[in-house]
Amino acid sequence: MNTRKYHNDPFDPELFRQEGHKIIDLLSDYLKEITSRPDTPVLPRTDPDELSAYYSQKLESGDPESFTDYISDFIDKSNHLHHPRYLGHQVTSPLPHVALAQLCSTLLNNAAAVYEMGPVAIAMERSIIRMFSGMIGYDDNADGIFTHGGSTGNLTAMLAARQVKSPHNIWEDGVQKEMKIGFMVTDQSHYSVARNVKIMGLGNDALVKVPYDKSNRMCACQLEKCYEEALQKGIQPAAVVANSCSTATGSYDDLNAIADFCGKHNLWLHVDGAHGMGVLFSGKYRHLVRGIERADSIVIDFHKMLLSPAPNTMVLFRDGNQSYETFAHKASYLFGKQGEHEWHASAKRTLECTKSSLGFVAYTAFKYCDNEYFENYIDSRYNLAKRFTEMIRNTKNFESALEPDANIVCFRYNPGGMETEELNRLNAAIRGNIINEGKFYIVRTELEEKLWLRITIINPLTSEEDLKLLLDTIEQAALLMMSPDIS
Repeated sequence: MNTRKYHNDPFDPELFRQEGHKIIDLLSDYLKEITSRPDTPVLPRTDPDELSAYYSQKLESGDPESFTDYISDFIDKSNHLHHPRYLGHQVTSPLPHVALAQLCSTLLNNAAAVYEMGPVAIAMERSIIRMFSGMIGYDDNADGIFTHGGSTGNLTAMLAARQVKSPHNIWEDGVQKEMKIGFMVTDQSHYSVARNVKIMGLGNDALVKVPYDKSNRMCACQLEKCYEEALQKGIQPAAVVANSCSTATGSYDDLNAIADFCGKHNLWLHVDGAHGMGVLFSGKYRHLVRGIERADSIVIDFHKMLLSPAPNTMVLFRDGNQSYETFAHKASYLFGKQGEHEWHASAKRTLECTKSSLGFVAYTAFKYCDNEYFENYIDSRYNLAKRFTEMIRNTKNFESALEPDANIVCFRYNPGGMETEELNRLNAAIRGNIINEGKFYIVRTELEEKLWLRITIINPLTSEEDLKLLLDTIEQAALLMMSPDIS
């Protein structure tokens, strides 16, 4: 085992200063290079087992390596989200000054679940919650909490819905067999929604599936039928989970129609706005979340379309008092008197007792970039997705799955004359070739058993020229795959 010391005093401020200057220079050079579209692969391809063995060997060998070389090696082998041809999963290239704020947060290590352990971050968190509550149209009764990621955020909101809408105190008394609690969802919901229902011990039957239309939006007209069918099966829906927008295709559900149904039956409306709630800043696309002020809870990921490091998620509640009903902790050493609604006692309303300074990181983004900056960013990415869809329609042998609402586009290469399975294999092979070549990073999804290439135009620097090159690169890969010389 490596016993070599990094330094006689690893807490030496001068050592930190020296190494810090080197790392900032390294990262600045990296940003300058990677944003200029170098030949560097967007995702350097490495075998998981080989990479694991490589780092195990480095840890055990004790070979001397400077800290700068160590960080450089980490950068070289990572997925390059700041590369303009990164078009993969829904994780953004964070604003550099926000990344620096996260560095400060990490060094100070304030565990911001209890006010005394993270006073500044908790106060800043409150400011951002109030800012977004106002943008949504909530009144002063609204409140919220930050969590590490959208999956935890969705679970936090869904637990609140279950507690508030259950006919008994489910937190204290547990799940009752007489009447099962359910959640109305579509198959277009993020997988965390179904997973959370099972985490809550409600089982698969508690997922009341609502059909979706050809645009992958929830069929609000089918809610009544699905609700009655659930009741007949002994399942009492507590909430409807709507998408703003869906993960696979970026489709926005009709919030007003769903809210009308929820109001009629006294159900909770939760909106998963992890990806798509950035349109709050957009005059052009704000209509996609018309009715959002009627939601009981909303999840927003800052690490998607709000240019912040991951994970960073906000959960908002229209009635802030209901956020305290989710967890009934009795930890007097943390909170003082049970039952007091202290907004600054974060751990009362989240799973996490140790939480990083998420509010500080989010606050930094909006302190140094104004609303107009975010509006331009959102509009440009959504506009480019629509332009790319036009390019697909006007390019031979390409087709799109649907007209995009957001900045997510599903499309495929289709030369014609192929059965579904053969076409699926072709597009899977095309994607593999693209990734191995390294010019782009794209992903794939399945819709109705058809495999589609999928891009998320999330990098602020991705241009129309990049997307033209992507189509050319895909066509070249397709011709290679279909060559009679390739078996």
